[in-house]
Amino acid sequence: MKNILGAILVFILIANCNTNKSNKELKVLDNSDSEEITFIIELNTKGNETSAVEEFTQYLSDFIVEREPSTVYGYFISDDGKRVTLIERYNNSQDGIQHGIDFINGPNFTKFFEIFEIESFITIGNATEEFKQFASDNGFTIEYRKSIGGYVRR
Repeated sequence: MKNILGAILVFILIANCNTNKSNKELKVLDNSDSEEITFIIELNTKGNETSAVEEFTQYLSDFIVEREPSTVYGYFISDDGKRVTLIERYNNSQDGIQHGIDFINGPNFTKFFEIFEIESFITIGNATEEFKQFASDNGFTIEYRKSIGGYVRR
């Protein structure tokens, strides 16, 4: 009896999920009104041991999330351990500037550049001129994009 009820419940859930999917339409995402900015940073690990890269990257992630609770932060380490992609999202350019100030003046700046070399730094969103000037003044070469385009189901 339990097996029959379980099978009926699974069937109802699957049918309900499929019904909801068919009612959704694709919409173009437009972030022109948003102040959020997202960093996508490609890093070379400069031949450091994968274990050292993993350890420092996890430490850095925990450090940032603890001190900047509004930041969305994540990373991906390539299978060979030679590249890391960081993704960071800030509510606005001022939060991005504050992160930069904290990073440059913080305890992890030197270690970061012992482990990593920046290969590319893309900022997506509505970066202010103040943010662009801050990045330039501090030696960061950044490619700015308003959006990366795409669709989302709503």
